[in-house]
Amino acid sequence: MTLVKTRAAFEKAVTDAVKDVDPTVRMVYDNVGYTRPGKTVKYIVMTVNFGQATQQAQGAATAFYAGFVQCRVYVPKNKGTSVLAAVSESVITGLTSVNASDYVDTYSCSPRVSNISGPGIVVDDQDESHCLGVITCQFSAIA
Repeated sequence: MTLVKTRAAFEKAVTDAVKDVDPTVRMVYDNVGYTRPGKTVKYIVMTVNFGQATQQAQGAATAFYAGFVQCRVYVPKNKGTSVLAAVSESVITGLTSVNASDYVDTYSCSPRVSNISGPGIVVDDQDESHCLGVITCQFSAIA
């Protein structure tokens, strides 16, 4: 179940950082069904994609995972980009927290992130109720 533990490590890191800054932001995960939140709700849709899942042959068999995390940040359009920036900053803080020397690896998967991009603001149709910013990063984990 190391794929599950790897996913959980990143989900918890981002969720904790976001809740510390703004507990009203709703977290939605790609592996859980959801109904699109209402027009006034700030929310994040987090996706963890595994591009590589291999068993390393050198020495003791070690599982190595790599891929990317994508967080789509939605804020009501009437809140402006400053709210989008604040929520996005908390997402980035959560992602980078796994690289900190004091990070506690409760999932035993040695998560790491690199190459964070965003938040790239996506211009939506004028009929959309939310402004969207996208943050992506590469990750690796060893279990």
